[in-house]
Amino acid sequence: MIYDGTGAPPFAGTVGFDCGKISVFRGNELPQADEILDAGGLALVPGFIDAHSHGDLSLISPYATLSKLNQGITTQIAGQCGVSLFPAGGVGASQFSRFISGIAPYPDLPSDLSLLGSAAGFYLWLGTLQNPITTKCFVGHGTLRLWAMGYENRKPDASELDRMKAMLRRCIREGALGLSTGQVYAPSCYADNDEILALLRVVHEEGGIYANHPRNEGDRVIEARAETMRLAMEADVPLSVSHLKAAGRQNWGKPRELLAQLDRAVENGLRAMIDCYPYTAGCTSLNVSIPPRYFTNGMSGLLDALQSPTERAIIREEIGRISDYDNYVYNCGGLSGVYVASCPIDHSAEGLFVSQYVEKVGLEPFDAFCDILIRNNGLGLGIYFHMSEDDVIQIMTHPLCVLGTDGLIGKSGENPHPRAFGSTAHAYHLLVREKHLLTPEALFHKMTGQAAEFLRLEHKGRIQDDMDADVLLIDLDQFCDMSTYPQGSLLTQGIKKIYISGEEISLPQI
Repeated sequence: MIYDGTGAPPFAGTVGFDCGKISVFRGNELPQADEILDAGGLALVPGFIDAHSHGDLSLISPYATLSKLNQGITTQIAGQCGVSLFPAGGVGASQFSRFISGIAPYPDLPSDLSLLGSAAGFYLWLGTLQNPITTKCFVGHGTLRLWAMGYENRKPDASELDRMKAMLRRCIREGALGLSTGQVYAPSCYADNDEILALLRVVHEEGGIYANHPRNEGDRVIEARAETMRLAMEADVPLSVSHLKAAGRQNWGKPRELLAQLDRAVENGLRAMIDCYPYTAGCTSLNVSIPPRYFTNGMSGLLDALQSPTERAIIREEIGRISDYDNYVYNCGGLSGVYVASCPIDHSAEGLFVSQYVEKVGLEPFDAFCDILIRNNGLGLGIYFHMSEDDVIQIMTHPLCVLGTDGLIGKSGENPHPRAFGSTAHAYHLLVREKHLLTPEALFHKMTGQAAEFLRLEHKGRIQDDMDADVLLIDLDQFCDMSTYPQGSLLTQGIKKIYISGEEISLPQI
């Protein structure tokens, strides 16, 4: 049975591969071929598109590649949340690596960072890696700002803004999709709307897309998302709404207004896509709940603050209340809702909630949290339990929503968020098998053709003549995620074969 990625009902037929492209034969017609595979009883679907990936930060790692391929992802849309590998430079190799490490604890970088001077260099380097997954990237605003003016918490001067605009234009012309912002992460969070709008006008001129992680996903999520939509509409650019959610129990139910707000904007001319992952916990850096002003001197400034009794007392008070920044710890109901996923240096807190680490080390919760950060030079990934399943389901079933894993991953042996290995099958189990809210063809459309159309991936996402032969053979009865929060890297079941450009792909051995 062929699910062609358009959302149409499946049909019986045969699919041929020739020179990496697809030919479709309906009914009982059997074409001549050098090799024939009887796939009776299985479903053929387009390779899944991860519409929100951070996989560009770990392109060499077989473990990271396994996390995508095992769940059927053959194309990933990266450079998200303001963080991309290009344009590198401006702050030195050590500082750049530390910046990337805020999201990817062990980033894969070339020995010569000058190779990442622009999008062209990145794609040239990517071509040498023989990674089978197709990777498309946004220009990360945080990376762009770091390249132009470091961690400065101020408006760019005219020369700096012109440099950013020129580099953004160059990167889009060299194959970047557009601009992404991560407005809770330094240095992207230091930009005002005038700066972002100036860059978005370049995106408009070059026919690009805007992907946005807003300034707030908690108590001010409605205002923050409205701000993003206003900027996109003023610049007349398509908007990719990154990992839509409402974080914090006090905000559950707000997605209804968020989606209505987005629908009104679309009626008024905005072209938009939402990405979402099918879990009630998010995952990002452990340091994200520290007030952004402590990052103006990079990670060294953060560590100095955490080890200063005066500054530490100020942070302790601020992290425990509604703040003027997106406070993930507060949105989890305190540190007891924060699970330590991975740490790059000291692994003693991995696999524990902060409350469990407290019992292990005999420290007060905030001091234990600071201890984890200090031991790991300010880095590490946390899983934040702060969303409602009802909200997640409402977002994922919305017509504009596609699937993005937002997966962040460390080394083999460390425990990632289960979304890194199981998002596609978990969405199928939740929305098709358990809740009966979507048909298989409707969900597969979200994970393939719908994302491809918005992102202008002309030859991806559909099983039709002359499309790229990126397809999956799946036993839908067995299609199931196995990854859990305690064991986040268990492999998805039911995907029998993966083809990319018509060639069968084996899973990396770890």
